[in-house]
This record gives sequence, structure tokens and C-alpha cells, in this order.
Amino acid sequence: MEKDFKFKVNLGGMIDLLSNHLYSSPDVFVRELLQNCTDAIRARTTLDRDFNENDAAVEITVERGKKIVFRDNGTGLTEDEIHRFLSVIGQSSKYDIENNRSNGDYIGRFGIGLLSCFMVTEQITVRTCSYKTPEKPLEWRGMADGTYTITECADTLPVGTEIIIVNNKKDVSDELISDYYDPDNIANLIYYYGLFLKYPVYLLDGDDRTRLNLKFDLNTMKNKELCMNMGKTFLGEDFLDCFMLRSPTGLFSGVAYILPYPVSASAHNMHRIYLKNMLLTENGQKLLPEWAFFIRCIINTNELKPTSSREDFYEDEALDRARDELADCIADYFEGLDLHNQKLLYDIVRIHNLAVKSVIASSDGMDDILMPYISFETSLGYMTGKEITEFCGMAFYTLDINQFAQLAPLYTQRNELLINAGYVYENAIIMKLAEKSRDTDIEKLNETDIDLMLDDSELDGDPAVERLLSAASRILKKYDCKAAVKEFRPFDIPVLYTINEKAYESRQIKRSKENANDVFSDMLTSFENELGSGAKACLYFNTNNLIIRKLIDNDDREKTECYIEILYVQSLLSGHFPLLNNELKTLNENLYKLMEF
Repeated sequence: MEKDFKFKVNLGGMIDLLSNHLYSSPDVFVRELLQNCTDAIRARTTLDRDFNENDAAVEITVERGKKIVFRDNGTGLTEDEIHRFLSVIGQSSKYDIENNRSNGDYIGRFGIGLLSCFMVTEQITVRTCSYKTPEKPLEWRGMADGTYTITECADTLPVGTEIIIVNNKKDVSDELISDYYDPDNIANLIYYYGLFLKYPVYLLDGDDRTRLNLKFDLNTMKNKELCMNMGKTFLGEDFLDCFMLRSPTGLFSGVAYILPYPVSASAHNMHRIYLKNMLLTENGQKLLPEWAFFIRCIINTNELKPTSSREDFYEDEALDRARDELADCIADYFEGLDLHNQKLLYDIVRIHNLAVKSVIASSDGMDDILMPYISFETSLGYMTGKEITEFCGMAFYTLDINQFAQLAPLYTQRNELLINAGYVYENAIIMKLAEKSRDTDIEKLNETDIDLMLDDSELDGDPAVERLLSAASRILKKYDCKAAVKEFRPFDIPVLYTINEKAYESRQIKRSKENANDVFSDMLTSFENELGSGAKACLYFNTNNLIIRKLIDNDDREKTECYIEILYVQSLLSGHFPLLNNELKTLNENLYKLMEF
């Protein structure tokens, strides 16, 4: 005959699970007790019509080294509710169960939350008086071994609940646990977790009653100075600016702060993110857009779902929607600056150049707002996106930083615009800029463009020049490079080395082969063969340059070949190309020859 059986819970194993796997620190027992207190008060404001919400309070007493007491004037518990809620692990709050629903206003799990106290004690005492049965106060006493008792209190208790934990846990962490039985440490943890709780939280010390949480609204529209001061207090920075975060669907509210210095995308981002005004996490990675690493936030949400440890959010549709709405809030802020404070927007873009570029590259919504403020390195100095689109002419961009360094002087002399788009995100941004630009034609630089900007040499066809080209072509062939003569400025540049993408890849492969073993060398050779015949490199001799003029007139073949190879290697160095082993060897050999002449 089939029988039904119930699982039995090993409470010691559960406590170990909470301590070592679910919760990041024993600190959270303070948060869990605080959460249970505020949930009970919130429930009473809904269920008990005779209760005045203005009288709501949580009171905490700490007997140094011995005992901690949390007391609230919430609903309290009846005997039946004690059996259901304190002694059943993972049970939902009583209000939810009584109404057969899960209400978003109550996030506590009495069983799990109370178990967290066993991380710092072997015994939990709950003294409670329900508003339903005020004449029958009860005491529940739970032990870490899984046993518990319920007795009627001899004393009269006010409606509400007090939770008492004592310092009697004996294990290797005794010294650490004793630290929690200290009024200052408990006050700091209350301040840390519950600063923005709706109901007042007091620390009692004899006749002294000190409030540990604050009551104010972080609203930049009403009091921006207060918001800036709060940012400095809780996030530890003198921020550049702050602005409101408001979800149109009610998912969150808060304040965002702009850091006054650049940070990397991998930097640790410290935020204050609250769930129902209780601190949930300082890590905003799940909530904020990936590109918002230059922003710090203080946010409260009442709608997002916490993980079991209540130290982060579940990944779900609501979280995705909140992330999108936060991105919209940031976009609205930038749009407002574009209209009313362009100087501040320029400063933000300048300081957080990389972050803003990532915003533009990953989001179409802020292109028109931010692209005009992005600075690019150009042959005519640093120019903003706005200045480039208003250049009124032809502009070229290169994705090769070395090519830019090599060609920029030529474009500068001709007062033509070459843009360095070789840094991260700039390729995507410059392509968007090209699409939106009306007055400036922006195109990617190619070999033909380089040829067109170099003037034909007046010496082209001269027998001495042809002799030089013949020698250069023969010598440079082993470097997969051809030779040509042109005239270009500045005059002090004797030669210009240009290379297309396939030729650049070929050089990279050759350089890798020099340090590879036989197996990898064969593999790299096959990669090199796949490049085919499209790899092209050219060394242009500037016939306006005095060195080249002297070389043309030179009739010593050995010296000419020596100078050509030295000029070739010089062009590589000036273009910031890493030298191959044979090229470095060539340089040394020819320098030695010059010493022998």
C-alpha cells in the first residue's frame, strides 16, 4: 500500500547552507530581523483599523557582549500563526497566506529570515502579542538543534513582537560573533541596511532613544544640493553632477551621479540599490546598462524580484524592462544637457570619452545627442563630431593608428582632413557620423586615395630616376614591396611606406612565424597563402626631398643599394611598424657598410 511521507529538514545543515552558501556575511541577520519588523508593521497598517501609522516604530536594545533585542509594534502572532510561520522553514508572511496570495509589499520569509540569526546564536526567543488576541501574549523559543517550545507569557505585552538573541554560540568564530553584540556595530548595520526605511528605527540605551534611519526624499528637482551631499556621504565621491531616475512604469526611483574622473569598464561599481527601502546590493551590474560604468546610483525599487539571499535581483522580464528604462533616463539627462547646459555635457564627454563612445556604438537612441561632442584625433588637430560634419569638404578616416601617424603630416600640409578612427568604438561611431553628415563627405581611406594625394614627380622618366627605381624594385622585392617616385609635403619626409590590410596581415604572420615552432609555423604559412596576391605595399620616394635628390644623383651602385635599404627600414620605423628579423638585420648591416665607406 502506497504511503505519503514528508521531508525532514536537518536544521544544522540548513544553518550551514545559509552561513556558507546563501548569505555573503552574518551581517544579514540584522537585515532579516529589520525586514521582519517592518513587514509586520506594514501588515498592521493594512489589517488593524485602530492602528495609527504615525505610532509605528522599531526599537533595538543591545546589551554589550550578551544580548540583542529587536522590537516592533506590528501585527504580532497568534499561537496558530507561530506554528505556521516561525516553525515552518520558508513559509511566506502571514498576510500573504491568510489572503491566499503573494503581496509585493511583504518580502520577508519568516522561517528563512529567522534562521539567519542562528549564524550568531544557538537560541532565538520570540515574545509576541497579536492585535487579534491582545490578552494572550506568547513566547516561542527555538534552538539550533531543531527543537522549539511555546509558552504563555506571565507578563502583559503590548501588541507586536520582540525577537531576542543571546551570545551563546560556541565555535571557531566566537570572537567574530561577539563583535555583533555591540551597540555601535548594530547601529552601523541598521544605518547601512535600513537608512531609507519608511518607519522609524530607534536604538535604546537607558533613557536615550536615537533614531538610526532618515526620512527624506532624494529629489534633484527640489533639493539638488542635498542630493549631491548624500551622494558624497553614501558613495564617497564629490560628483560632477546628479539627476533623477524615475521609471514611467513605477519600477524604480532614485538619483544617478556622474563620476568626476574616467574609469574603466571593469572597475568595481559601488551603488546603493534598495528593495522596498531596504539595502539589497551595492552591485548594479544586473540593473544598470553595461555602458553606464561612469555612473553611480542610489535606487529604490518596490517591484523587482530578489534572489533567495536577497542580495541581488532575479533575471526576468521586469529586470530587463527596468534596465531599458534606466538607459532611457540617462538618455533624457544627456538630451536635457544638450538643450540647457552644453558646457557640462562637453565636460562629461571629455572626461568619460571611452564610456560615451561605447554608449554611441551600442545605442542608436543617443547618437544625435552625443556624437557632436565626441573628439577625434585628426590631421588638423582634435576636432569634435560637430566640427567634422561642418568641415564642408572631403574627409577620410583610417582604422590604422600607425597609418594615421604616417600620413597625418601630409594631410596637414595640404590642409586636408584625415581622421584617426583606430581606437575602440571609433569605427562604429565614424560610420554613423558619415551617415548623418550633410556638409562633409566622410570616407574610408584606401590605396587610391593615397596615390591621389601624392603629386606626380616632375622628374618621372628621368634616366637617373629610372635607375633609382630599378634598383629599389630589385632590392625591395624580397620585402614584398614595390617602389615609386612622387612629390609630397612636408619636404623633410624622404620616403613614405604604405600598405593595405592584406599586406599588413602578411607582415603580422611573418612576425609570428619568426617565434613559432615548426607546427605553428606551417599553420601560419597556410594562413599567409590564403591572403593570395592582394597584399600590396609601396615605398614612395619624395623627389622634393634633398636626401632623395642626392640619392638620384649618386652613381655608386653599392652606396645606392645601401641607402635604399636604410630608407626602407626608416620608413617602417616612422610608421611604427614592428621590424621583422631580416629587416633589423638589414639595418645593422647597412649601417656598418656606411661606416666602411
